[in-house]
Amino acid sequence: MRKQILLALAFVLLLAGAAAAQKSFYNKEFKFGFKSPVGTKLKTDADSLFASDPLKAIVNVELTNPGRGLFDAEATISAAQITKDACHALSTADDKPTKKKFGTNTFEMTEEIEGGMESVHPQEFYRTFHNGVCYEVRIIVGMEKYPKRRVSERPAFERMYAILRTFYFK
Repeated sequence: MRKQILLALAFVLLLAGAAAAQKSFYNKEFKFGFKSPVGTKLKTDADSLFASDPLKAIVNVELTNPGRGLFDAEATISAAQITKDACHALSTADDKPTKKKFGTNTFEMTEEIEGGMESVHPQEFYRTFHNGVCYEVRIIVGMEKYPKRRVSERPAFERMYAILRTFYFK
């Protein structure tokens, strides 16, 4: 019985430590926030951020250790005050967005793969519209095109979903 209590206490402390390691982010201009996954770096300097028009890149979240066989994994969160129709139109006719719910928010998700001679970059785009603002979370993972061993990008995507699960508006 005593071992069970100690084990339960150790588990609670471990979870509390992981939750404390998450970094909180809040943007006053577009009134949104989230908690970044454990083991990430946040970049907010405008010179290192990119978003496609009409969106404005707000923050980039980079995994410091994306996983075996992966070059990088990052998410860029962008926003713009545009209409709901304009937000929906950011997906091309080929994209056919699917609805995905994370926490209390529903996002339209599209996917694409960017690639070159030696590498591929699977990407997932999540868009939602709230109070006249279109928000986009673009998650991208870089990996070798022809790895020696099979490499899965799914664990890196799963880690980045913490952003979507904790995304909120104020």
